[in-house]
Amino acid sequence: MKNVSVYVETEAGKPTDMSLQCLAKGRELADQVGGSLSAIALGKQMDTGSLIAYGADKVHLAEDATLETYIPSAYNSVVCDILRETAAEVLLFPASTQGNDLASLVAAKLGTGCVLDCHSVTLEGDQLLQTRLEYDGKVHSHYVTNAQPQIATLHDGIIDVPEADTSREGEVCPVNVTIQDADLAAEVVNREITAKTVNLKDANIIVTGGAGVGSKENFQLIQQLAEVLGAEIGATRPVVDAGWTDYERQIGQTGTTVKPDLYIACGVSGAVQHRVGIMNSRRIVAINIDSAAPIFRFAHVKIVGDLTQVIPKLIELYNGK
Repeated sequence: MKNVSVYVETEAGKPTDMSLQCLAKGRELADQVGGSLSAIALGKQMDTGSLIAYGADKVHLAEDATLETYIPSAYNSVVCDILRETAAEVLLFPASTQGNDLASLVAAKLGTGCVLDCHSVTLEGDQLLQTRLEYDGKVHSHYVTNAQPQIATLHDGIIDVPEADTSREGEVCPVNVTIQDADLAAEVVNREITAKTVNLKDANIIVTGGAGVGSKENFQLIQQLAEVLGAEIGATRPVVDAGWTDYERQIGQTGTTVKPDLYIACGVSGAVQHRVGIMNSRRIVAINIDSAAPIFRFAHVKIVGDLTQVIPKLIELYNGK
């Protein structure tokens, strides 16, 4: 196995964080076998220099007006054309909505396999061993693909993104885009992007509320503690489903993966689905009225008590009262 390729998803010409993680993992795999890493980028005004700085040896750049917005059939056609030229043996995508969609289409067109939302990928000889968490995170399932390219989408948080090395040199390879009319059967009429107001990934301190908070009114305690500590507010899926806060604050298997210096979990049971999103936290403090809550098995600091009484006391202590 010598050639690894990564599909780079972009926002405003910049690679997404999950795409940078794919580049980091691709670089790791390529270095393991003395191979090369190529990035596949579609669209206009692409920052190709950053892709090389983050590990790509080559950037296959397809610039065309029809590729300014994501049209599945058109993107599928172009990516497959690039892959036929590069003869990549492993192809990695971010496990985003777009990445999972496009990876499946590419695999079907090339007659190969595809494993979505992998939490781990490793090489065993020429085989890419792909690992998924299944059955609500209770089981690790391993897959291999017996055809090439071996395609996988990578779950957010699979690897830390190293600092960009601006001294790296690489090659930008322009791609001649050929798109059939049938590939443009769908048209993007309008696209609106909601600006993100929450940055959980880079937060040093996160205060998270779980179902044990009990009500939307009690969730204000989470907000108060976060405000005092200068922290971001997080939430578990049941809290988001209940409408106590917005989805962009959801942490866990179906939300954001975080790695703060301090993670304070209030009324969080510690189910596997949430645990996989917080295990890179340097220190976890858990507040729960249930002394047998699963989160106490891996929390560094354990506080057994009613959060409606504990949180006000913590705020008082912090304020020196």
